Amino acid sequence: MKVYSSDKIRNISLMGHSGSGKTILAEAMAHATGVTNRMGRIEDGTTLSDWDEEEIKRSQSINASLIPVEWSGHKINVLDTPGYPDFIGDVISALRVSETGMVVVDAVAGIEVGTELAWQHLEQERKPRFIFINKMDRDNANFQRVLDALNNTFEGNFVPVLLPIGAESNFSGVVSVIEGKAFLGPEGKPGDVPVELEDALEEAKLALVEAAAESDDDLLMKYLEGEELTPEEVFTGLKRAIRSGAVTPVFNGSAAKEIGIRAAMDLIISLVPSPVDAAPYPAIINGKEGELPGDPNGETAALVFKTIADPYVGRITLFRVFNGTLKSDSRMYNVTKDAEERMGHIFALRGKEQLPVKEVAAGDIAAAAKLNVTATGDTLVDKGVNIVLPPPKFPNPLYAVAIRPVSQADSAKISNA
Repeated sequence: MKVYSSDKIRNISLMGHSGSGKTILAEAMAHATGVTNRMGRIEDGTTLSDWDEEEIKRSQSINASLIPVEWSGHKINVLDTPGYPDFIGDVISALRVSETGMVVVDAVAGIEVGTELAWQHLEQERKPRFIFINKMDRDNANFQRVLDALNNTFEGNFVPVLLPIGAESNFSGVVSVIEGKAFLGPEGKPGDVPVELEDALEEAKLALVEAAAESDDDLLMKYLEGEELTPEEVFTGLKRAIRSGAVTPVFNGSAAKEIGIRAAMDLIISLVPSPVDAAPYPAIINGKEGELPGDPNGETAALVFKTIADPYVGRITLFRVFNGTLKSDSRMYNVTKDAEERMGHIFALRGKEQLPVKEVAAGDIAAAAKLNVTATGDTLVDKGVNIVLPPPKFPNPLYAVAIRPVSQADSAKISNA
């Protein structure tokens, strides 16, 4: 896979209630970017995200899955997280290495328990957030009802950046509030804004411009003096408001019908903070609290956020580089375990597919196989560097279980697991 610079990377966790459509949203993004030649189906066990045998058997996400896609010269690392609270650890791990969380909300069911839990985690981590109102093609889907519920349930300014064209069986496309253009069908073909949406578009555009202006004194002064903000100024101001948490952009679409997906990815590239925007990152440097600049040319520091036991490959370690550049066939130092690790070949992981990469710059996510001592939460650094990255903070378990080997041979296998 191509190597991307830090400013061309976007890391986003898909979060929300089980069944809201996170996995199909990731699938639609993969299909729209040419990763697959057709949409996978949860019922058939053919999605990229839910590749584990148990996930296929149960038709639900159990693990966080990484789906990197390439769009308009950028790499979007999509982390599809489980909706069931039983697997909250994977949600926390994914969010730890993402700049942003996108909460997927069912346009019919509205706000559910999983929606509120996702919002709580984003609040705790102080992460910028986006909303994707999904299933706009379903019976009883209602964009405005869900938008009102968001404003009534959570604190914040929820501002639509995409407006739906129609609803239920008549849902046919979206209107970009910033661009003032319609995008129709799965291909996102440009079109004219329907007459019946012109008033709603003006109202939404006014809310966007106000939110952008309020993020910067100079923009606010220009706005109050009656001058029109340029699209570039609106984007810049809106990005600043999103990073501060003052504004939550609201998307909409139908992942299953692939409507609104291309417009959403355009906005993800424009509005989601890059690793460069989100820097600096907290770390313990030489035993003291400090910050990493996210510099790809600096000392390398990477955090292991997930470990997978693959029946064919063995242990696969997923990590995010927060500073420096990690290269294939390099030797790294596990500062947590006080041990050296040979990285071997590193690769981008897309579901279960391994895509070899030569190096991974600050801000990017990759994986390595068969590391000897490294586990989830460990920090990998250049030899001679003393940097520790904060590991994911997992909640206390609700109950404990134990595994007892039946035979001596089983005991040896458990010891090596």
